[in-house]
Amino acid sequence: MRDLAGDLDWWRANRAAPDIDHGTMREVLARLRAWKAEHDKDRAGQPGPFLQLAWDAVFGDEHARVATAIAEIERLLGA
Repeated sequence: MRDLAGDLDWWRANRAAPDIDHGTMREVLARLRAWKAEHDKDRAGQPGPFLQLAWDAVFGDEHARVATAIAEIERLLGA
């Protein structure tokens, strides 16, 4: 099992491959969706808008990369 960085690296390295394995893509998609759901839950639990802004400053880039990868994988899988 890869960590988040490993899943994102795998996706960047393989997303243009014509013979990309759809089973692996589904596994990566499931892990990315789980990470995003947990991240969104944790962000929502931050008290007040200031701490949510701080959360976004720390995790915003990572969240954006995950959201982009999810959208790209879903598009390829027709999900």
